[in-house]
Amino acid sequence: MARASGPGSRRRQRPRVGGARGFTLIEIIVGMTVFLAISFALLQVFMNGATYANRSDTKSAATSLAGQIIEQIKASPNPYAMVGFTNIARTPLPLPAPYTGVLNPSPHTFQVSVTVTPDNNLNMITVTVSVYRPTDPDGTPLVTESTVLDAQ
Repeated sequence: MARASGPGSRRRQRPRVGGARGFTLIEIIVGMTVFLAISFALLQVFMNGATYANRSDTKSAATSLAGQIIEQIKASPNPYAMVGFTNIARTPLPLPAPYTGVLNPSPHTFQVSVTVTPDNNLNMITVTVSVYRPTDPDGTPLVTESTVLDAQ
């Protein structure tokens, strides 16, 4: 049987609610622009976080290296004889004797200097260990640690 379609047919049509027919092109473009702006901002935050995490990893490895040298000096039977009252200039790893047990387990490249400053009035020696990154253009140490060796 065929359906009647004409002025007398009673076909039901959905009434339009509030005239909503979908989004206009302008609304879609504005929405995409807002989405892209937020996405770029979040991407920048993520990239900055990754950069700071890498810097933190490098500084942590340098601090560990300086700590190894300080502990090796303190743990030696005669720290005065070990440091030898002489400085070690900025030197790449591995260090010369007596600092042969110092290891750099990280993939970072460092240079180390040891500065010995005697204070004859107080019968003490201050030992300062500085760790540098060879790629830093300004030549300032990344980490500096000191210890005081008291009277013999």
